[in-house]
Amino acid sequence: MQTRRTDEEFAQQLSELVKREGISELSVAQIAARLRCSRRRLYALAPTKEGLLHRVAAEHFDRMLREGFEAAAREGDAGRAIAAYLRVGVTWTTTLSQAFLRDLEASAEGRALFDRFQHARAEGGQRIVEEGIRSGAFNAHNPAVAIEVLLGAALRLRRPDFLERSGLSISQAFDEAYSIVLGGLLARR
Repeated sequence: MQTRRTDEEFAQQLSELVKREGISELSVAQIAARLRCSRRRLYALAPTKEGLLHRVAAEHFDRMLREGFEAAAREGDAGRAIAAYLRVGVTWTTTLSQAFLRDLEASAEGRALFDRFQHARAEGGQRIVEEGIRSGAFNAHNPAVAIEVLLGAALRLRRPDFLERSGLSISQAFDEAYSIVLGGLLARR
């Protein structure tokens, strides 16, 4: 006897499929077959397969943003807080395939969604940097410039053509960039 999936389980399976394979190579019928559901169930979530991609991306980014803030809040000082905040980004991007990123970047709505997320992450990071400078944990730099460096790097590093050329995953590229920035940002004691 097969048990019925909860909406949460179904959403998780859809998310895993879309993040692993993207949507450009799949039809709605193929997605439905892979998830063992009706197309109607998928269309109840979004009117198009691009809408499914955007829904999965928005939910992923919202959870990632929330977890980043929570990870930073658990830390006692700004140095550990910024490292925890950035580490969440590295960890959460490991589930995003090149196909997913390519499909997200292929539409204006997908790029805008990714941009909004990265700007929200930048704002949170800037607050941590400001606190780090006030507390003496960070060298005195303009916090807006420090975060703009990270944001500018993130906007370029997420591009599928760069990732293919570098041979890195998005999480590896972010990890490397964060390591470079934090090595120069943290004050030497």
